[in-house]
Amino acid sequence: MQVIELVERLGRAARVETYTNDTVLFRRGDPTRHMFGIIQGQACLRRTTFEGTELIIHRAHEGDLFAEAALFSDAYHCDGQALAGSRVAFLSKLGVHSLMQDDGAFASAFCQRLAGQVQRLRSNIELRAIRSADDRIIAALSLRVGTGEANYDLAGTWKGFAQEIGLSHEALYRALKRLERANRVQRQGRSIRLGVKQLGD
Repeated sequence: MQVIELVERLGRAARVETYTNDTVLFRRGDPTRHMFGIIQGQACLRRTTFEGTELIIHRAHEGDLFAEAALFSDAYHCDGQALAGSRVAFLSKLGVHSLMQDDGAFASAFCQRLAGQVQRLRSNIELRAIRSADDRIIAALSLRVGTGEANYDLAGTWKGFAQEIGLSHEALYRALKRLERANRVQRQGRSIRLGVKQLGD
């Protein structure tokens, strides 16, 4: 279930906003009225430590839902900010609850969507523990290809992929060049083939 599908299903209980500048969507402690989805761009969830340091606790990319906890909480637990150039879907908390109660198929698809996103987030936590950029990239791509497959077409940009797995885009490009030289991958644009060395042996 894509973000735009949720917007269509909710009808008047959803709206889409476009932001040309970084914009605060909600503050910690604000009453919860919406969860959100990214149609284009990015959004960040932030918390501030007792010492005043600002932490990004989640970066939502195109196609992601965020602030899902708002569905079952009275107040937001962090600050939410849309980044410049983003299109953000506001998904009414009451509207989502109503759809889930009235439409069992929707409730099942929606829960499946959230479960898939949790699975990806958990995988990303494990990926970030891999210190080698080369190995982290191979592991991240391996998680994205289907069983028995070796080819992957990147949905977004390589820069977005780098952010998702916790690398700078410069570090990503350097690592990709090393992987290509070692014949571990073949890359053309946003398409990549894994296991080239093994397949050629």
